[in-house]
Amino acid sequence: MRKIGSETVRECPCEYAFRYIGGAWKILIVAHLVRAEIRRHAEIKRLLRGITAKMLTQQLREMEHDGLIERTVYAQVPPKVEYRITALGETLLPALEAMYAWGEQTREAASHTKFTNTNANAGGSKSQRHNVPVQSTAATCP
Repeated sequence: MRKIGSETVRECPCEYAFRYIGGAWKILIVAHLVRAEIRRHAEIKRLLRGITAKMLTQQLREMEHDGLIERTVYAQVPPKVEYRITALGETLLPALEAMYAWGEQTREAASHTKFTNTNANAGGSKSQRHNVPVQSTAATCP
């Protein structure tokens, strides 16, 4: 639920899901934790090119708080911390697989098709579009 003005409205399921996996890094973190049972902070940082240590720590803490990952701290010197995906995090696998398939399909199509922007095109010709199927459930989200 969220508030708009003084009225409380129900969230779209897409909005609800993005509260858990929104942002540029969380879905990629899930993908890397799925590939290996256990990962350490430095290992995840190496896999995610471009992420800062601070951003990775923030994303991991949020994901732990939301129950998507589990953090295990070992009392040793130097400190050892491991991350693994939880059962709730594993429920994101179908969405991750769908995103992977979509990315693969559209990347391949984009490499074979030259896209034009209708706004930049003075001749007024229509831009080319992919024939990507849209499920009816997506139409219910704003």
